[in-house]
Amino acid sequence: MNRVWNNRTSVLTGIAISLGLVVVTWLVYLDGGAGGGLIHLYYVPIVFAAYVLGDLGGIVVAFAAALLASLLPAKIVENSAQSLTDIVIRGVLFYAVGILTARLFAKLRERREEASSLLEVSYLVNSSLRPTEVLRTIAETAVHITSAKACCIRLLSPAGERTSPALLSRGAQLPRPPGERGHLVAAASYGLSLDFLGRGPVRLVDSPVYQEVMQGRTMAVLDLREDPRFPQQEDARREGLVSLLAIPLSSAGQVVGVLGVYSGVRHMWERRERRLLRAFAEQASMAIHNARLHEDLRRSYWATVSALARAIEAKDPYTMGHSERVTDYALRLGRAAGLDAEAMETLRFAATLHDIGRIGVSGDPADLPRPRRAGYGVEEAASRSGHLGMAAEVMDRMHPLIGISILQPVVFLAPALAAVRYHHERWDGKGYPEGLAGEAIPFLARLVAVANTYDRARTGGPGRPAYSEREAADELRRSAGTALDPKLTEQFLAVL
Repeated sequence: MNRVWNNRTSVLTGIAISLGLVVVTWLVYLDGGAGGGLIHLYYVPIVFAAYVLGDLGGIVVAFAAALLASLLPAKIVENSAQSLTDIVIRGVLFYAVGILTARLFAKLRERREEASSLLEVSYLVNSSLRPTEVLRTIAETAVHITSAKACCIRLLSPAGERTSPALLSRGAQLPRPPGERGHLVAAASYGLSLDFLGRGPVRLVDSPVYQEVMQGRTMAVLDLREDPRFPQQEDARREGLVSLLAIPLSSAGQVVGVLGVYSGVRHMWERRERRLLRAFAEQASMAIHNARLHEDLRRSYWATVSALARAIEAKDPYTMGHSERVTDYALRLGRAAGLDAEAMETLRFAATLHDIGRIGVSGDPADLPRPRRAGYGVEEAASRSGHLGMAAEVMDRMHPLIGISILQPVVFLAPALAAVRYHHERWDGKGYPEGLAGEAIPFLARLVAVANTYDRARTGGPGRPAYSEREAADELRRSAGTALDPKLTEQFLAVL
């Protein structure tokens, strides 16, 4: 459809330019011939053609204008012919105007595309905390704007760490600057095959080119296939990579990676390309810096709330480590349920912080004596124990809401709030704090409930010995379809 539309537009443009030439010729004739002032109107269709159709269009229309102008007499009243000198000079001027206008408009389009690309990347850097998404967009844009074959952004990892930053999810830690030795690991790429990327990281000790880049210098390699400073010559031949421009990426005053752009032919990188790619490198560096700042903030807050969760559990030896165990069980179940990386990160927060609200509750009702054969599940037995007064039970049922009030000010924990709030809801609708039932209970809350119930059964407490693995599994089976999501319970038992 777009091709048909473009063809139709080109035809209409050609018709409009042809009519313009005819009209101009008629006006010049009425003005008295080629010697009149209206002869300069021929520049209008030439400039328009150069703007719309480029070099070829400008040249063709300039030639047509020169031809039509040469057919007119110098002055109609005298019926005098134009001199050959006038015709040649006019033709040269028309040609020069056509080609120069086309080149000028091409440069303007080029600058507009560059500015648009930089603006798009800058907006993405400032609006996203997902470094891999930003770096991938930068790599793709760098290829398109320079007409290169491929681009690869490699980040520095300490020697021995070979995990690709390309696998990092939101909030995952970016590699820190190492000492003298290390690997350059592909964090994002465009135009490169999985086979090429699968060759693994580049060791700095084997790559003089990248060593220079890591010293803060921009390096251009004319032919990777023949330059001994490049360690992947055979891989470059198989991939069809010829020339390389490698630009350092800096964060907080340290070089942390390389932006490498590859061409498929021998290419001398122009000043414009170098300037533009340096601008992309600055955007990539800013994305890395922003991600690290966010990661440092997230890690600091995570350490604080984790310490708070441990402090709450430390009041009783039976609850010590409960949140960590629930997190482990929940993540295992989450993987079995097929959660993506983002959902797994949310689940990790929710499971670790699910009981954070107990900071506002005196005592832990789950640790009070409970009957083992009262006809209801572990969590019910914990909260319905005869030793638990009505006021204490009301306060205990408030702990999910207290937890929400503690976590709500933290913006990046917002996705985990539903699981913290509803992890004591029951499949049959008899839970708290809102009595939700079935699939009305958020999925992550149902998942945390399974892990939480299992750990409560395995841990034990005063007056209630810990269940064995088999007994705890039997407890989950009895709770499936009443207290717990039956499908998630079945998946969890399969994981166990």
